[in-house]
Amino acid sequence: MYITLFIWMLVIYSSNVYGQRVYATTQQNSHSLSASISNENRAIDADYANYSTLNIGVGFGGLFFAQQNLQFTGVLRPRPTSPIIIKFGSTIMLSELTDEIAIQRTNGGINGTVGTAYTSAPLAALITTNGGANATEVSIPISGSSEESDGLRLRLSTSSRFSISARLYYAFFIAPPILVNTSIAICEGEIGAVGINNFQPNYTYKLYDSLTGGNLVGSSTSQVISFNAANLTSGNYYVAAVETATNFSSSRTLIQITKYLKPGNPAIEININQN
Repeated sequence: MYITLFIWMLVIYSSNVYGQRVYATTQQNSHSLSASISNENRAIDADYANYSTLNIGVGFGGLFFAQQNLQFTGVLRPRPTSPIIIKFGSTIMLSELTDEIAIQRTNGGINGTVGTAYTSAPLAALITTNGGANATEVSIPISGSSEESDGLRLRLSTSSRFSISARLYYAFFIAPPILVNTSIAICEGEIGAVGINNFQPNYTYKLYDSLTGGNLVGSSTSQVISFNAANLTSGNYYVAAVETATNFSSSRTLIQITKYLKPGNPAIEININQN
């Protein structure tokens, strides 16, 4: 009984560790002759240790390929600037497959590619940063831009190798923060506060002065981000949810902050009547 209870508590805990993740729930796939995709629905089921497998038996001139697209079809969809994180692996070091693997965002299905295709050197840099040069399995964020997208495609192709394969575990994005207020006013010298409505543990909520990049103004692991008004001017600011353990980030939510200057000391004039 105690073992069963422990396992049940572990499952509940594990499912809530990353409470703002939104996983892809639909998939499409295609492949050429001498290629195949097995267990394709494992990449979208609720067991995140499961994976689909893309296989190519022989390659010639890059004509042989296997590809799978993981799509977000639920109520929550990734924003154009939402990083989409993909976990994949292989039986050999991924650094040896960067010319054979291409990862790209999609919109509307497997053939609707948008934005940059990550392959070769850009893909190698992401793998090294997130998993190390010798990684055989890695989770990497694929950045967005101004284009709408609702999925992510992994394509395996080769012109010179025999019998290569890739494992595709899942794709997810992090739901952006929902704020208590979308605009706040603060006086110079005061401490401001931004409240998070969809707060989850194991996330750090960060306030920036730009939609992408920019400077960090404040951060918190609680439901309220505090910041010093002396460090900012009136304008648009943005809040992101960042996984504390992985550093994967959501897109950023706009908040307008208006800063009022403190009034100066009053001028006092005293007239003394000599009469």
